[in-house]
Amino acid sequence: MTFWEGFHTLGVKLLKIVYLNFLWLFFSMLGFFIFGLFPATIALFTVIRQLLREVEKPISQTFWQTYKKEWLRGNGYAAISYVVIAILAIDFYAIYSFEFLTILLIPTMIIAFLVFGTLCFFFPVYVHFELSFFTTIKQAFLFTLTSPFTVLLNACIVLLMYGVFNLLPGAIPLFAGSVLSYCMMQFSMRAFKKIEQKKLKEAVST
Repeated sequence: MTFWEGFHTLGVKLLKIVYLNFLWLFFSMLGFFIFGLFPATIALFTVIRQLLREVEKPISQTFWQTYKKEWLRGNGYAAISYVVIAILAIDFYAIYSFEFLTILLIPTMIIAFLVFGTLCFFFPVYVHFELSFFTTIKQAFLFTLTSPFTVLLNACIVLLMYGVFNLLPGAIPLFAGSVLSYCMMQFSMRAFKKIEQKKLKEAVST
């Protein structure tokens, strides 16, 4: 591949990432964010998985079909996530408001880490495997326990993007959701591959 061919390929990928971010924002807003965020994010990860696997399918059509298909189920997961995040937020508020509760800070931070990791793995697990409702959550949690380095990588990406978007807020509608999802999907697929290779080795050895 020549320099210009590589440059053109990179440019096409970048345009797709920007377009995906607009789709993600639009369909999230279509559901007033509360009801649109999870279905739109599932659709986003579905298309990004296709891009990473170099599967040629129409982006807009795939996004819309996935959004419609996953509306109800996605909002079921959203409801659970909103409740868990709200409980954690109340816990942290209570800990910082009442000094005698500071003893609970470390356990609460560990729980927050596990919740963050489960959310990071949730969307990649959802679009990569065909699992039942609660098995998807369970599998995302198990990947958090077995791949903590991937969770730390995701945390670093979140912090890095937070810093970048603080400096360049105009980039948020261009890259915010799609770049983060691209990184998370790529990291997760590597973790999936390692687990699959490990299981294969164990199967061969037995």
